[in-house]
Amino acid sequence: MLGNDSKKKREEIALQISLENVTKSFGSDLIFSGVTARVEDQDRIGLVGINGAGKTTLLNIITGALEPDGGTVTRGSSLSIGYQRQNAGLQKGNTILMEMRSVFADVYALEEELQKTAEKMSENPKDSALTDRYRELEDQFLARDGYQTQVKINTVLTGMGFAEHGFEKSIDKLSGGEQTRLAIAKLLLEQPSLLILDEPTNHLDFKTLGWLEEYLSSYKGALLVVSHDRYFLDRLCGKIWEMEYGELTVFPGNYTRYTQLRDERNARQQKLYEAQQAEIARLQDYVDKNLVRASTTKM
Repeated sequence: MLGNDSKKKREEIALQISLENVTKSFGSDLIFSGVTARVEDQDRIGLVGINGAGKTTLLNIITGALEPDGGTVTRGSSLSIGYQRQNAGLQKGNTILMEMRSVFADVYALEEELQKTAEKMSENPKDSALTDRYRELEDQFLARDGYQTQVKINTVLTGMGFAEHGFEKSIDKLSGGEQTRLAIAKLLLEQPSLLILDEPTNHLDFKTLGWLEEYLSSYKGALLVVSHDRYFLDRLCGKIWEMEYGELTVFPGNYTRYTQLRDERNARQQKLYEAQQAEIARLQDYVDKNLVRASTTKM
C-alpha cells in the first residue's frame, strides 16, 4: 500500500498537465477532437501545425482561458503556467527595470522589512522578539535567493539584448518586437513550472537566439513551444505535438525525427489507401460483370 502511495505521489509530482479526449468547437466548427497528451517535468515539447489548425485554442485550454466542450484536463498540484503570447501584455509606463523588478515584488518587500527590523534591533538590542523576527525574515529572503535578485535581472536582460537600451528606458518607447522580447525575459525570471512560448524566435537576432537556446536548455521546468523555426525546435525539443485535421499526434524526438516519422506514417497511409482503392475497384468490376447474369445476381 505504501509503495502504491509513493508511486502515486511521484506521478503527481512529475505531471504538469494531462489532456484526455479533449474536444473543442466554436459554433458548428469543430476545432479538434479526441486530443490526448500530457506534459511532465522537464518535457521539451514543440507544437507544430499550419495557421488555423487549432494550436492557440489548445494553448488557451491548457492555460484555463478556455474550457473544453468534452474530455478531461488534469493539472498537477505544483503547476504554474507562464504564457508568452505574441502580444506582450506589459504594464504601460514602466521602465524596463521596473517591469523586471515586479517579478520579485515579494523579495523586495522582504528586503525592506529586513532593513526596518535591523534598524529597530539597533535601537533595542535586547529585544528577543525583534531578533527572532529578523531571523524569520532572513530565512524567507534566503529561500527566495534574494541576494542574487539583481544578478538574475541583469543576466536575463543582457542575454535578451537590453543592455544597449539602458534599463531605465520606458517600455512605451520599445518597438513591438522589443516588447515581445521583454515579455519573454520577464517569464524567464518568473520561472513557471510550465513555460509556454508562442513563436519566440520571431524577434530575435542570431546572438540573442543563441543565448535563449542555451538558457532554455537548462530550464528547470517544462517547455511547450509553438514555432515554425525547425532549427530552434531541433536544438531544443525532445517531443513534437502535431495539430492537423482536428487531431493531435505525439511524436518522440526533435523536429527532424518528427519529419521522418511523419513521412513514414504518410507513406503507410498512402499504401493503405491505394490497397483500399484497388479492392474497391476489384469489387466494382466483379459487380459490373456479374450483375446482369441471372446465375450470379444474388452474389
